[in-house]
Amino acid sequence: MKNKYLKLYKKTTCRQPTLLGWLIIIALIWLITPLLLQSSYRFLTVNKPVKSKTMVIEGWIPDYSIKKALQLFRDDHYEHMIVTGIPILQWQPISHYHNVAEASAAVIKKMGFRDTIYLAPIPSSILRDRTYSTAVATKALFEQHPQWGKSFNIYSVGVHSRRSRLMFEKAFGDDYQIGIYADTDESFDAVHWWRSSRGFRNVGNEMMAYWFVRFFFHPDIQQYKKQIALGQYIDSIEQLRAKAIAEFADSAQTPLDSLHFYTAYQDPIYFPVNTAFRIKARFEIDTTGEIFGMATNTARKPNYRVYGHLHFMIGDTAQQLTVYQNTDYMNDPEYGKLLFIPFRDQTNGRSTYGAGRYLDITIPASDSIYLDFNKAYNPYCAYADRWSCPLVPFENHLKVSILAGEKRYRDTH
Repeated sequence: MKNKYLKLYKKTTCRQPTLLGWLIIIALIWLITPLLLQSSYRFLTVNKPVKSKTMVIEGWIPDYSIKKALQLFRDDHYEHMIVTGIPILQWQPISHYHNVAEASAAVIKKMGFRDTIYLAPIPSSILRDRTYSTAVATKALFEQHPQWGKSFNIYSVGVHSRRSRLMFEKAFGDDYQIGIYADTDESFDAVHWWRSSRGFRNVGNEMMAYWFVRFFFHPDIQQYKKQIALGQYIDSIEQLRAKAIAEFADSAQTPLDSLHFYTAYQDPIYFPVNTAFRIKARFEIDTTGEIFGMATNTARKPNYRVYGHLHFMIGDTAQQLTVYQNTDYMNDPEYGKLLFIPFRDQTNGRSTYGAGRYLDITIPASDSIYLDFNKAYNPYCAYADRWSCPLVPFENHLKVSILAGEKRYRDTH
């Protein structure tokens, strides 16, 4: 007797369409597919502005869209313009701009705009979730300008627009009214987008990205703020270094002797940017001392006075540096605001220049500053013997290694 409970398979009835049924199914697919394709583009390309006096222009949009955004800004009497920007990761050595916010703002100025343009760029270290990061950077601007209110319109292009607005909504929260303009993307036929690879790629990618953001993207805004702040700081140091290297490589500005410049030139080198050496220090002003001639490696003795002292910690060790002011430049509109900090540390003669390095700071407005050793630079004597450079006073010899700032020049001079 067969056991019905031990059967591993059973008979089922399978229904299949008839020839007429298949014809009807194919006809329905033929009719519905174009409607679905067209509705996909219309769904992603949303135009829904709100009443506001602030326009946020996505900096990556093409020039023809920037021109339309500028005309709309004027026609609708907007008062505040913000341009967002992602990093420019190509052609950096020859580019005047570090991100598309700067570049697009320059285009807008070239088009005749004469008012203030507020920039919301993100640093070069942020390569993911860039639209959301630009939204976080934009929110920081609104927090700095509460008089702008809590509404704005984004100017975007094509199928990116719905996701852009969603990203901004996630960054700003429910307290803000956020509208959107979507200019036409002229790089493909919007009516028949599936007939070109660019159209198919843009619509397909944006559709998947939108639903991912809608249901699975739950960012921690505080973490993004920290990443942006850190990246902006690192970019600022790298930009200062790039400017210094450009001057170093200019025969009219370089500290190198001409023979060395033309026969054995090498760029200055630096430690990687290290935030551990951007240190909060207590500033103690003390200008009671007399003006004195600071010793140099030559007979020259420029006039300085002690301006104060910096007290700070490196690890668990208390440190102190004396800060000096060049009295010959006290009334100079540019250099009169600067203070001079020559210092030595345990890296001298090994990874850094043997005679020490320098720091410049602006006269502090309070009793604390951030002392940034990432900005430490070599005296010109590190590159050529013809220079006269202040020697580091004994009180500014640190008993620690400062692994930040400029390293020893590769070649001797």
